[in-house]
Amino acid sequence: MGRSNLGAVDAVSGSVTSWDPGANAVVKAIAVSGSLVYAGGMFTSIGGQSRNSIAALSASTGLATGWNPGASAFSTVSALAVGATTVYAGGTFTNIGGQPRNRLAALDATTGLATAWNPNPSAEVNALVLDGSVLYTGGAFTMMGSQVCKRLVAIDAATGNPTVFAPFANGPVHALALSGSSLFVGGVFSGTGVRPAATSRPWT
Repeated sequence: MGRSNLGAVDAVSGSVTSWDPGANAVVKAIAVSGSLVYAGGMFTSIGGQSRNSIAALSASTGLATGWNPGASAFSTVSALAVGATTVYAGGTFTNIGGQPRNRLAALDATTGLATAWNPNPSAEVNALVLDGSVLYTGGAFTMMGSQVCKRLVAIDAATGNPTVFAPFANGPVHALALSGSSLFVGGVFSGTGVRPAATSRPWT
């Protein structure tokens, strides 16, 4: 059964379900919250509607809802995390939710408008994990606003400021998963955390 860039399979049998939003380009991120499936990627059409790189879809019908933050043209939404009233989006965009936002934004889950929250990473964001009041963030950035944060950082979900958790990664971070007190990190790196004792120079 054909599906264009996004579909659903039965978790027991593996059979493709009837859910078919039909994205017209790559989908790179999915987050589920209640009756909604949030999707991010490089598409311009999904769920029967025009949507630039980010959309909310009905989990039952696959149709796009009215929620439409509209990331900047030709940009990518690569990471999504959903809180009680906020959808966090990361990627390559420079505008989303009606406001200038560089690669990371908090969007009102009802209106789709960007909130005042604005960490301003220096390069793309590839992965997000929300844990209560903390948003773990991975990507290719080396700065978060005016603070040095090399590719892996925890950000206060209320203020947008980096916390003291900032283990340097010496290459881009592409995947994050949290289990208990352990944050699992995947990407294109050969080290994270403190620098190896064999070198005295900062990681670049």
